[in-house]
Parts: sequence; C-alpha cells; structure tokens
Amino acid sequence: MPRGFFSRGHVWPAFTIALILAAISFYLFLIASNWFYLGWSDTLYFFSHPRMWQRFWLTVWTSTVSMALSLLIGIPAGYALSRFSFPCRNLFASIVDLPIVVSPAVIGAFLFGITTRFPFDLIGEHYHLYIGRNIYGVLLVQFTVTCAFCARLMKASFDMIPERFETVSRSLGASHFRTFFKLVLPMARNGIVASAIVVWARAAAEWEGLMLFVGATEGQTDILPFAVYLDWNGGMMGWVSSMTLVCVLMAVAAMAAMRLIGGKSRVW
Repeated sequence: MPRGFFSRGHVWPAFTIALILAAISFYLFLIASNWFYLGWSDTLYFFSHPRMWQRFWLTVWTSTVSMALSLLIGIPAGYALSRFSFPCRNLFASIVDLPIVVSPAVIGAFLFGITTRFPFDLIGEHYHLYIGRNIYGVLLVQFTVTCAFCARLMKASFDMIPERFETVSRSLGASHFRTFFKLVLPMARNGIVASAIVVWARAAAEWEGLMLFVGATEGQTDILPFAVYLDWNGGMMGWVSSMTLVCVLMAVAAMAAMRLIGGKSRVW
C-alpha cells in the first residue's frame, strides 16, 4: 500500500469504500446463508422440480408482456415529459408518479373498483375476458405498477439527448414524427433498452398488488415473488429458500444486463 494512503486526503474515500464493501459483504452473506440452509442435495431437488420452472416461466412471460405494454405508453409519455411544455404539465407529472410513491398494495386495492367499470365490464360481457383472479389480473397489476416507472425512466433516457439535434432535423424539413423515429429513438436506443430491462425486473418483483387483487391459484397466478410469500405462510421453507435464490439470480442478471447495455446512457 502506498505511503500516505491514510493521510488526511484519503481517510474519507477509504471510509466510504469500506462502507460499500461492508454492505456488499452483508448481502453476499445473506445469499450464502440462504444457500447453506438449503444444502446441496435440496438445491438439486428443488431446482429440478417442474414446479420451480413452471413458476419461473410464468414470471418471465408475464413480466415480458407487462413490460411491452408499459413501453407502448412509457416511451411517448417519457418523451412528452422530457421535451414538451403544456398546460398543467406538473400536475400530469405528479399523477403519473403516483404509482411510484404509492404502495403496490394500495394499487391492488384500487383495482377492485376499476375492473367493475368501463371498459372492463364491457370486455367481460362481450368477450368473456374477466379480469380479476386470473392471469389477466396478474398482467393488469404488473402493468399498473410499472407503467409510470417506465415513463420516468424513458424521460431520463430522452433527457440525455441534446435538443439541438432535433432542432437541426426539423430545420431541414423533418416533421416531429419523423425526427422522433429516425433520430431520437436510435440515439436513445441503449437507454431505452436498459430502462426496459429495469421495468421488466420491477414487474417480475411485484407481489403486494397481486396478493390483494389477484390471490393465489397454483400454477396460474403464483409468480415467483408471490409464491415465496405463499410458501412462507405455508411453512414450506425449502421452496422459500430455493425460489429466493432464483429471484436473486434473476435480479442480478437483469441489473448486469442493464449496466452492460446501457453503457454511458445509464438511467440507473
């Protein structure tokens, strides 16, 4: 170690780095202790059981659909919040942020009233697609929780792009629509993809809203985080430990992909 590393100018950096290492060590200890509790033989048993992978793929595909729906609204909404001035803009932004600051459990409770009104009542009456304690309810909860989150992340992605490029494009005769699709989206691509991964991970982590609005149906609505809660209440600690490890691995993979793809356009 170089002489004078702990001199007056290095004490504070060393202290903050030590705190980071302590926090990382604590989280690694939690993960390792969970695996030691489970054991190698039980790990093989639970990870090879069809029930585990049924819940895993249920989590993956519902989160993917919810992410895609959130992007359809989040990208244009984030662009509008980043670029345009319009009446009551701050009020609209505050309303958009509500699902972020409100507990997901509250959102799940509010969805009870919404699904009995237009257009959900007509959808159920004419197309027999009843949204509630089924997979459609899972998608609705995930979408409701992640849509506003997606809009905010997309705004951060568009904020990184200097507006002068759009000004030049429009001065050359390109419309707002063409400028957005031909210039802005390609420039914001890395940030959008990184944001989409974070939105996917947030959808995959949802369970509070599901607990209130959807409920548990084996193999149909019990995505991994919700299944952890249900099996905990049922005293099935082997399943709890194994599914917790899968949730952690999914989160680590998502965050690693986000940082790798995002590059200098990181939004997190």
